[in-house]
Amino acid sequence: MLSGGGRVSLGLADLALAGPSIVWTPAGERGAVIFEAGAEGAALAVPELALGPAMPGGAIFTEVRDAIARPILGAKITLLDARKMVQTVETIEAELRENGPGMQEVVRHHLALLLIAIWRRVNPPMEKPKPSPRATVRSFLHLVELHMREQWSLADYAGVLGVTPDRLNTAVRRATGRTPMELIHARMMMEAEMLLDGSSLQIAQVAEALGFRDAAYFSRFFKRLAGVSPRDRRAGLASRHVREETSYAAWP
Repeated sequence: MLSGGGRVSLGLADLALAGPSIVWTPAGERGAVIFEAGAEGAALAVPELALGPAMPGGAIFTEVRDAIARPILGAKITLLDARKMVQTVETIEAELRENGPGMQEVVRHHLALLLIAIWRRVNPPMEKPKPSPRATVRSFLHLVELHMREQWSLADYAGVLGVTPDRLNTAVRRATGRTPMELIHARMMMEAEMLLDGSSLQIAQVAEALGFRDAAYFSRFFKRLAGVSPRDRRAGLASRHVREETSYAAWP
């Protein structure tokens, strides 16, 4: 909100609003925001599926995630900060309306800027609780989706999550029965098999898409986990298609 007033009700909370301020409600929360006549500002509804790719990486990931995981009901900000946020929302709106080339990337980056702005301007709790093992595992799996192609090490993931590599390893093993690197490799293999089976990309291009600088190293990685080379997998898939098309079971 830039100016004016209103009320926000969320669960048991029922609070007066006065601009300039922020109202943020996580997905799944039920409530209402009522603005008085003449109130000015901007509103944005963000699908949960869009939040993941827009989350900033690096050392602030955990803090931004924690900031937007809880309601923010009328936190006071400066008028200058409110105007900057409104401008960001208006830029997102314009991009969605124009739907030009690269629209999704532009929206994703501006949404990341908005999330960081909210995190910066909302006072964190005095004593931040340590994330539970279950939350750590969920966040780890989310980071794998975002960064598996960047070939992050276990220490990289642990650093962003604010835990030690040993603690991350223990939490993931207890929750899944597998090590973090086993899960990363399994997800990478799933992506590799999808690209090999469902695209016309050359094997070197598949390797590059998955973050491997050397196609030979990708082939060794794939064969170690799948038991066959990427080339042999494609050859086997092609032969299976031939057998299915010429099978008596396919005859009318």
